[in-house]
Amino acid sequence: MKRLFKLKFILLILGGSLFWQGYAQNQIPEDFCISSDELKLYNLINNYRKANQLPEIPLSENLCYVAKLHVSDLNYNQPDTGQCNLHSWSDQGHWVECCYGRDKFNNTCMTSKPKELTAYQGKGYEIAFWESVNAIPEIVLDLWKSSSASNDLILNRDIWQDKSWNAFGVGILKGYAVVWFGVENDSKQGVKVCTTGKMAGRLIDKAKALDEAGKAAGPRYYLVISSFSDEQAAKAEVAKYKTRGFRNPSVVKSGGNFRVSIGNYPSQDEALKAKESLGEKYKDAWIMKQ
Repeated sequence: MKRLFKLKFILLILGGSLFWQGYAQNQIPEDFCISSDELKLYNLINNYRKANQLPEIPLSENLCYVAKLHVSDLNYNQPDTGQCNLHSWSDQGHWVECCYGRDKFNNTCMTSKPKELTAYQGKGYEIAFWESVNAIPEIVLDLWKSSSASNDLILNRDIWQDKSWNAFGVGILKGYAVVWFGVENDSKQGVKVCTTGKMAGRLIDKAKALDEAGKAAGPRYYLVISSFSDEQAAKAEVAKYKTRGFRNPSVVKSGGNFRVSIGNYPSQDEALKAKESLGEKYKDAWIMKQ
């Protein structure tokens, strides 16, 4: 028999100021973890970004907690009824009830939830999915890729091109799947995977391992485009180059300065070739050996 199912997915863009008051942040349980399907969806999205020359996004424990709270609320309390869509929250939890819909536009229903429910201080941006059978990560991503709005958010295109995602949350329960994106870094980077106890999505460790491997292999030649005395200013500049499609922009400390590199190479010849390929727009870039 042919299996029939109902499908809906949605992405809505929000802005505005926070509105919540008087609701305490939840304490994330010590045994908090994500499932293998949630990890798969996270990896699929990161692989899709890498295929489009975009950097990986680290897993945020806080945003994963928000995501898992939301799929639970959607599944058991179904606040997405009437005029309220999948970004809505019910009155059945320790959060601010809100209806996000065409006629009830609540511009903080989504963005305020991470700060309301966790220690994450930034806004959150969600893509949500539902079907009447269990959500399959590959199908979820395929549907999001087919929507220009959700695809633009995942790949930092169009209205999202000036943002750089530095935190990622994921939640799946039965037919519901949601992912959350945030600009601000989360100090709680990486989340345990249920049944394995292993930590996933902690890119700090990966970057450290790559850096140590690079040092063991010999010096690197950095293509430097600008220099700052303030590290935060340099990091902000790196974020801009990430949104422009550069795969490996980074901050390189040299003496008392923080250099912004738009690429690094194992030899000076490769660095020179890379500089030439960038054309006139980046003619002021220079090579630094370290």
